Amino acid sequence: MKISVIQKLLFILLPGILFVLAASAQVADWNFNNVLTGTGSANSTAGNASLGSTIAAGGAFNGGTVYYGEGPWPAGSIDLNAYLEFSITPTAGHTLTVSSLVMQIRRSTTGTSGAGPNSWSLRSNLDGFATDISSGVLTTNSIPATVVTLGIPFMNMSSKIIFRLYGFNATVSSGGLDRFVYDDIQANGSTILPLVFDYFKVGADNQSANISWKLGGEGNLSSLNIERASDGINFEKIMEYSGDQINTSNAFEYTDQLNKPSGTYAYRIQMISSDGLVSYSSIQTVSFDSETGFQIQAINAGNNSSVSFRVITEKSGNYIFSLYNLNGNKVAERTSALSAGSQVMQLENRPLRSGIYILLGESGNQKSSTKVMIL
Repeated sequence: MKISVIQKLLFILLPGILFVLAASAQVADWNFNNVLTGTGSANSTAGNASLGSTIAAGGAFNGGTVYYGEGPWPAGSIDLNAYLEFSITPTAGHTLTVSSLVMQIRRSTTGTSGAGPNSWSLRSNLDGFATDISSGVLTTNSIPATVVTLGIPFMNMSSKIIFRLYGFNATVSSGGLDRFVYDDIQANGSTILPLVFDYFKVGADNQSANISWKLGGEGNLSSLNIERASDGINFEKIMEYSGDQINTSNAFEYTDQLNKPSGTYAYRIQMISSDGLVSYSSIQTVSFDSETGFQIQAINAGNNSSVSFRVITEKSGNYIFSLYNLNGNKVAERTSALSAGSQVMQLENRPLRSGIYILLGESGNQKSSTKVMIL
């Protein structure tokens, strides 16, 4: 079973860390019932809501159930200092996912046809409040609530997330008051202690690879799979553990019996949460001496325009060397006719981003691969 990294990898993970999402629940709420303080969850803290400097002097409660910011809201485009700000901070050691915001917001009902901002925009500190997450139109009715669904950038955050809700395109009808009114804002998502690998090891033993790992942290898993790639790129499942097996232990060992192993084999652990989310461990490799094939070895870290490597061949022939990024995309290739022995070669490539790449050598049915670090 060939598994595409692009199809299966849902998150970019730090080595050794695996995030498994919990079911969505309320992580923070601001009800504006005569207070600007928010209510967090067991593992998150909600910061006080506040108005930007342009509107700060115009904030007040109305009837003890709503809060408003009275203008001057901009009649044209966004004023970067005219907003309502609210924040959520995960408890130390936990990560925060905000999956959606449910906001009861409106413009003022005063005047002949309402007054205040006609448009709203939501931004965050993830990009320095530079771009809209979502935007829409304000009416004089806060029901139904406005729902903003958030994506991957708002998953597994380990530090404070700050949202700013901007009002703009304001109009004031006769007798109206330039107000942006907030009834309730609720943040949904989860706060979890990330599932981590206390260790993940792979070692060679004659014609087998000994794999061991230990899990720590929290997570609700439905299955765990060991995957292997003989070329460092295309992974296949070689062992599966059910949720019942995972829940009975956090330390595992497995021996992968190989038939005349040759070259380098890559291993990783695939984890599937109870709601179907897929994530991976870091990749560990193990090498076996080739009896009839060839070996390639990275000599040193490559620069961004060339990779140096050593080829050890037992017979002459035509060899193809390909460089892949971790998404499985080929970024460079070289074909050479080599004689038996050890020789140093260089693969010329277009400038590449820094990171880890896989160098794959092929000759007939023989393959050998190694990891290369591009600086």
